[in-house]
Amino acid sequence: MKRICSVLFAAAFLFSSIAAAEDMTGKQVMEEQKKRHEVKSETTVDVMLLVDSKDRKETRTLKSYFKDLGGGETRTLVVFEEPAAVKGTAMLTWEHENGESDQWLFLPSQKKMQRIAQGSKKSYFMGTDLTYEDLEPEKMENVTYTMLEPETIDGSECYVIESVPSDKEKLKRSGYSKRTLWVRKDIFFTVKVEFYDQRGRLIKTQTAMDVENIGGTVYRAKKALMDNHKRKHKTLTAVRSDETNVDIDDEIFTERYLISEKHVQ
Repeated sequence: MKRICSVLFAAAFLFSSIAAAEDMTGKQVMEEQKKRHEVKSETTVDVMLLVDSKDRKETRTLKSYFKDLGGGETRTLVVFEEPAAVKGTAMLTWEHENGESDQWLFLPSQKKMQRIAQGSKKSYFMGTDLTYEDLEPEKMENVTYTMLEPETIDGSECYVIESVPSDKEKLKRSGYSKRTLWVRKDIFFTVKVEFYDQRGRLIKTQTAMDVENIGGTVYRAKKALMDNHKRKHKTLTAVRSDETNVDIDDEIFTERYLISEKHVQ
């Protein structure tokens, strides 16, 4: 975790970077964001709070694992640890070099992997306001990014970028016609996303809060809120712990590992 020690150097670096970045395209901003914040592996423990339209609340704890295998292949595993009703439920995602992703849901009661069909990725994941599509990595080659007028959020200047699937089949399968992203100019971190349905209506807004540097150019949000305007439902996630570039055994991302229920031991 490299950190910039000199405050004066950091200020000068940011100023020159911002000045040079004014002519960047939307895609270049997104590429820079990926370059700055990507890691080889990461584990997090999160506390999730679900709030419905009647202000009823449900708290969950989950652990996530991510690993970049190289060659465009990544693996992600999300495991619910609490409460008892969802303990052991897990979602496994394999992202492939061609931009497609395979997803499976493991249900402890059935002791088997349930493949998530392409047509089901618009569905909400485990009662949250995140769809299976939201949990897939985005392949930038399949998206058109258009730069809009910049805006300021909480005192930070942001690029505003419209994201639209460029692949007709992907657009047809998607639950969204477009997304609008606010990316901070100083650290190239997305602090707000608006999601629009296939009829162009705003349905969800995601906001990143308490953004912190966790080493070098890598930043993470300690809290994130997904406000589902259509369902009148909210999902608030708070990070309890976060470790990057740690050793993760490839076995964790396999069907055998989940069916043997090693992920709950």
